[in-house]
Amino acid sequence: MTTTTTQVPAVTDYLVAAAKASTALGRARPKPVHVFDGPNPSKTLSGLSRALWIGFNPANQGEPAATASQDFAFLDAGRTRDEDGVIDCAAQFWSGDTTVKTARDGCDAIVAAVELLLRGTPQTGGPGDASMGGLALWSGVTGPFDWHPAQVTKGAVVLCVFRIAYRARLVTS
Repeated sequence: MTTTTTQVPAVTDYLVAAAKASTALGRARPKPVHVFDGPNPSKTLSGLSRALWIGFNPANQGEPAATASQDFAFLDAGRTRDEDGVIDCAAQFWSGDTTVKTARDGCDAIVAAVELLLRGTPQTGGPGDASMGGLALWSGVTGPFDWHPAQVTKGAVVLCVFRIAYRARLVTS
């Protein structure tokens, strides 16, 4: 008998791997987005112009990285459950320019690239996979979108905190 207690770890792993493999994010050229699984090691942001955190909110580090709730999906002796989950994510952009619009547009492009990872399905086409490789019934980028612009000594920086929501079916077999 196999049981999946929650899809939070698998969904997080999928998102990190997909973002790192994406030619619009982790494999972007000439400047890749640095993808972090949770909090980054201290001082690694020095000089990074583009960053994406999966399962972490740098603006509010004490908050949970993910939440999920479950309910019985069918009357099948409790073997099947539906899980609704939310993973916190954040995108950050800095270019050295003091114009906030430049940083905001760059940050928005990172969030849009994440959204495209979850658009469509392998069966219907599209740039991404809303089923996360079969882990979820559906998924997508959702709000609230919290925008944090700032002027630092080397220019404007914008951080956008957003969420990825999913619904998964957990089955005991």
